[in-house]
Amino acid sequence: MENSDVGIDRTFDVLIIGGGNAGISAAALLKRRGVTDVAVIEPQKVHTYRPLLSYVSGGQATLSDAERTQRSVTPKGCTWLADSAAFVDAPARTVTCESGRKYRYRDLVLGPGLVPDTEELARIDDTLDSAKATSNYVDTAGKTWDLVQAMPSRGHAVFTVPRSPVSCTGTTVKPLFLAAAHWRRTGRIPGVSITLVIDRPQLLGVPELDERLNTLFAELGVVVHYDTNVAELNPDDDNITVGHRDGTTQQLHYDLLHLVPPFRGPRWLEESKLTGDDSNGLVDIDPQTLRHRSYDDIWAAGDGAALDTDPSGGSLRKQIAVLVDNLLAARSGGDMAAFDGYTVAPVAIDNHKLIAGEFDRTGSISSSVPSFLDPLKPRRTAWAFDRYVLPRVYWNLILRGYL
Repeated sequence: MENSDVGIDRTFDVLIIGGGNAGISAAALLKRRGVTDVAVIEPQKVHTYRPLLSYVSGGQATLSDAERTQRSVTPKGCTWLADSAAFVDAPARTVTCESGRKYRYRDLVLGPGLVPDTEELARIDDTLDSAKATSNYVDTAGKTWDLVQAMPSRGHAVFTVPRSPVSCTGTTVKPLFLAAAHWRRTGRIPGVSITLVIDRPQLLGVPELDERLNTLFAELGVVVHYDTNVAELNPDDDNITVGHRDGTTQQLHYDLLHLVPPFRGPRWLEESKLTGDDSNGLVDIDPQTLRHRSYDDIWAAGDGAALDTDPSGGSLRKQIAVLVDNLLAARSGGDMAAFDGYTVAPVAIDNHKLIAGEFDRTGSISSSVPSFLDPLKPRRTAWAFDRYVLPRVYWNLILRGYL
């Protein structure tokens, strides 16, 4: 054998890091395509369908709707390693876990997701532990709904959107629209003031979709600050300091802060030299084949991969299909498939209406609705599909490798 097995706890045909949507759907599809020896490294005991968290924060779903045990979603015949990856030795084809256990692989699939960048923005945890701050992106969606209901009639709500990468940029503003719908329904709009802080020149970079959303923000009276970053969190005083594009700063007091912090790939990716020159620690892959640029036996998908498109759950389904096709093609000498950058930004803009914004990596609309329909029109059917149909598709089809 090329490398000694001394110190290796076990060898797998395909080893997957991350047991979220990317990892479990990849494992299931690989199993269905005939790969029998698959393992998933995932420390969490609970698996969350994260798109439902926006509806939890808007009082339209419960956490139990969004959660299943990790064991129940792990494909039959797939080994679940309840551990955390700590280091990948790519030349030796081994993964070392925090427990000290070491595993070898023939192919490695990376789906580690993102983590808050606490070096870029300090006191994220302190802020989210405080009374008036919350984040659907850091697992406090139930608290978001509590704060929405408790909002004073003349209160001020601040919502933030970080620079990329972030999982599904469109979802960052779902809490704003669902909160505003509740406040309007309960007579607090007009009255409640809303500020949106966006750390990028446009929200999505899709001109037609950004224009629609800007119109909706204006109708709600939302004060939108583009190219503005959250520079400092001050949870003791219930305010944040933001930095504007012209170099000036401003303090924003809040009665509710929905913080979407800046994110990055886990540090072990960078320490394992898998990130290339990416400043935010994303896996350095070819965004079309999803194969690592330096290591032919490493593949990646999902939020933690340098996909050159806005990551989303809708995008991930197509990514995993391409990844599995290409992993198997590489083994057989077949032709590689290409991921076109398709993604989706489903934005619920009211209690029962949603814009299903679908586009590709060029920012062009890529709609699945018939061509004679307006692809950016808010629809009740789109909301119902997002809220009720997609979760069933996720649990019963996507995580089982059928889609």
